[in-house]
Amino acid sequence: MPNNGFGARAVLALTGISYRQLDHWARTGLVRSSVRQAMGKGSRRVYSFTDLVALRVVAQLREAGVSVPTIRRAVAWLQRHSDKPLSTLALTARGQKVFALTDDPAKLIEATANGQVVLAISVEQVARHIEQGVSEISAPREVAVRVARRPYRAIFTPDLEVGGYTVEVPELPGCRTEGDDLAEAKRMTRDAIGAWLSVDAPRKAQRKARAT
Repeated sequence: MPNNGFGARAVLALTGISYRQLDHWARTGLVRSSVRQAMGKGSRRVYSFTDLVALRVVAQLREAGVSVPTIRRAVAWLQRHSDKPLSTLALTARGQKVFALTDDPAKLIEATANGQVVLAISVEQVARHIEQGVSEISAPREVAVRVARRPYRAIFTPDLEVGGYTVEVPELPGCRTEGDDLAEAKRMTRDAIGAWLSVDAPRKAQRKARAT
């Protein structure tokens, strides 16, 4: 994937877990942020794409009723084999729940006292789903921002690591800004356009004076 890392806001949107789960799993070491860990108040965790896959797999295992100790072993196996193609990954664990490999490496069988239940947890499918989500939430969006009754075309690009948006106004060279959310980014864009125009007006006057 082209993105270097994912902040908490992007992780929650892409995996569907809660911030409480994300924070608890990080503090207990179930799934840590491998790009950057929080180093005190005000610092941010930054997750890799592989971390996102692990988080979603953990969430599906918890939804299926698998115990946390078993999940820890499964996640450890996933992390040790993250250099292999996702389509070849299969999770194994012992203890309260036993997962056996099937002919399809993207699926597992849970052997329990009541029989066998197929868990349709495809790591490859999880990865594809997250890839699609990354593409959707990272795609730049075009927003019309009005300044002095005139609309300007602004390109808002989400920052998946830090959060918020970076903004560029193509028709005004060098007019760039950013904001923590869409509303703030729009306000900052209006201010940036106003500042750009106030600086450009004297330049235009000087060029006009030289031309005459």
